[in-house]
Amino acid sequence: MELVFNNFEIKKAILNLSSKISEYLSKISSKISSKISDSVHFITILKEGIHFSVDLSKALSDYDLILDYIFLENINPENRELAIEKDIFLPVKNKVVIVCSVLTRTGYEITFIENYLKIRGAKDIKTVSLICKEGTLKKPDFYHFTVPDGYYLVGYGLDYHEKYRNLENIYKI
Repeated sequence: MELVFNNFEIKKAILNLSSKISEYLSKISSKISSKISDSVHFITILKEGIHFSVDLSKALSDYDLILDYIFLENINPENRELAIEKDIFLPVKNKVVIVCSVLTRTGYEITFIENYLKIRGAKDIKTVSLICKEGTLKKPDFYHFTVPDGYYLVGYGLDYHEKYRNLENIYKI
């Protein structure tokens, strides 16, 4: 394994992303009649997004985020067909939603989730990823690192056959 991002770089990236998200939330709070902290749903894409979303939500402690989770399954890799294995628990109708993923590979996941949340009535949807691959068709609204398409990453929630999720750094294998 080759080190790509160490824990210090990851923490620094999280502070950068939380600053950008806070700026976004400040801008839209004037457009929303209710208190913004009552309206923000922070949805994590399972399983790999857990470490990143926990750290990012802590960095956004000025907001009372409503945490929820979704688990997507790739049911047909050839045509990039996705299905929801575990749905969000709380309603998002008329809510501001931030979808959190540690890595954006293709952008299909983002498009799928955005369309799904629009159907569910979300008022505003933003996506955040720690890492975005270079060939991504649809980039997240907020991301920090970019890596080449050929990188297979593990650590900090990313796995190889369910192993290596617990590593504090991110490695290329």
